[in-house]
Amino acid sequence: MNGAPRARARVYDDPMAIDGRIKKLAKGLSARQAADAFVRAQEDPQSLSDVDRGKADEFEATVECMFLMAAVDGDIGDDELAQLSASVEAFAELEQMGRVDLGATLSKMNDRLAKEGWNKRLAAVASKLRDPEARSFAFRLAAGVAFVDDHVAHAEAAALEALAGALHLSSDESQEILYDVRETLFS
Repeated sequence: MNGAPRARARVYDDPMAIDGRIKKLAKGLSARQAADAFVRAQEDPQSLSDVDRGKADEFEATVECMFLMAAVDGDIGDDELAQLSASVEAFAELEQMGRVDLGATLSKMNDRLAKEGWNKRLAAVASKLRDPEARSFAFRLAAGVAFVDDHVAHAEAAALEALAGALHLSSDESQEILYDVRETLFS
């Protein structure tokens, strides 16, 4: 992964697991249409309109933002992939997510990360998040992943800064989102 240390990811057993935190962060924000488009894209990609294809791409890019934040300090283990899967289901609020093998999707993201590196995957993700609201939402959820252990490590702080830059968020905008995420999670 571009020279990054290959540490085994940790899973935190605290009462507020990552999926609960993500659900708290996403409260009031609907990803249902994008998640529905993502499900349809997995089942029958040819059936999507251009608008729905864009929504599916945004959903996948948001998931990959969360994934990249989790992966910034090393490998992601199967247990962390399971936590990310639960997080995606929590923010998408979809029963039909069971129709998609989200574990396979996250494994595919892991393979792309290993092949292309973190910076290239970040650029690819940013290119799919065109709408300012989608960029802010993805950054918000990625920040929630960074705060999962109640501490943002140096690599995660640098990754958040890089993500904000790639998503064209101003310093004020990204700091406001980070402050809001911290307040939402820890108040």
